[in-house]
Amino acid sequence: MKVVLLAAGKGERLEPITHTRPKPFVPVLGSTLIERNLSIIRSLLGNVEVFVVISDSTDPEYERFFSRLNNVKIVRQGEKKGTGGALSYVPVTSDEIAIIYGDIYIDRDSLSRVLAYEGNAILGVEVPNPSEYGALLLDSEGYLNGIVEKSPTPPSNLVNGGIYKLSSSIFDYIDSLKLSPRGEYEFTDALTAFARNQRIKVIKNMGSWKDVGKPWDVIDINKQELDSRPEKLEGEIEENVKMIGKIIVEEGAKILSGTRIEGPAYIGKNSIVGPNSYVRPYTILGQDVKIGSFVEIKETVVMEGTKIPHLSYVGDSVISEDVNFGAGTLVANLRFDEKEVPMNIKGKRQSSGRKKLGTVIGAHVRTGINVSILPGVKIGAYARIYPGSVVDRDVNRSEFFKN
Repeated sequence: MKVVLLAAGKGERLEPITHTRPKPFVPVLGSTLIERNLSIIRSLLGNVEVFVVISDSTDPEYERFFSRLNNVKIVRQGEKKGTGGALSYVPVTSDEIAIIYGDIYIDRDSLSRVLAYEGNAILGVEVPNPSEYGALLLDSEGYLNGIVEKSPTPPSNLVNGGIYKLSSSIFDYIDSLKLSPRGEYEFTDALTAFARNQRIKVIKNMGSWKDVGKPWDVIDINKQELDSRPEKLEGEIEENVKMIGKIIVEEGAKILSGTRIEGPAYIGKNSIVGPNSYVRPYTILGQDVKIGSFVEIKETVVMEGTKIPHLSYVGDSVISEDVNFGAGTLVANLRFDEKEVPMNIKGKRQSSGRKKLGTVIGAHVRTGINVSILPGVKIGAYARIYPGSVVDRDVNRSEFFKN
């Protein structure tokens, strides 16, 4: 079997996280989404040949991420757009092929059930919002009849889970694709045509699955992953540290005196917490993170190299790599009216479905002292926030914000 991971999407809905990293490289504890999925695939299939389809961009910040992937074959997507276009650049193989979308969080058991099926298979997932996906049409025996894409009246709440195991003849249908109304070559069109001639079993998902398409999804998948991991204490923990619940402290991390950590929580390699910090449940700290004195943080994903050194509060947020908070930077995560917090996604205001949501901050941002950031605000990569500012709107990439 050959495996194809589709990783060419721009990830615009995940901005500003994707200002500096490809969508499949959102963090999952001490790893990333695509690296986690690769690890699961190899544990199931051994040293299988893996193709990773990426965009034809030469952005050096993106390139450095893909260069981290070992023992894969990088395929650049050319001018043909869409998922079908991406697959058209993969060398045709006579083997069975597994196709996996690069922005899917999936548990090992569900992926195993698809890959182990004797014949063609697709993962079906029941979701509460099927109009946002491709709804699956099944026959009476549970085989695929077709896919209805993003219909306002979907035929069911069982949708395309973005994981397939197919015979190599699928490439005949991919090569025959025509442009869709939105100007792309759609793999689901090839799949629907394929299903008319070869049966495709719909394997219903029984475990964790998440289409990582919105910034707050990054919080959710890290919470799910943390819940699935056992406790591990490998770093240095000083005296007078209080630790409650399941906590993972990776090698090289230091927990300094006076700190309180309430699990579940994850402290990445070589990170420093304290002295006198308060780390609350579902905090995820990546590698080389600094959480300093009199900082309180909860249910927040903090990426590698970020520093929140002193006198800050951060709740229900995503902070990208190499961010530095000036002293007294505060993140609000609850509206006065206690309604769900909305956020701008691709220029449209959308509810997050969360009553508590703080900020999403891109990489390399700097804030001055005594900055306040209101709920649902996004700050683009490389932005600078002047001391004393109240950030009450989204801040563009590289913008200097002052009010």
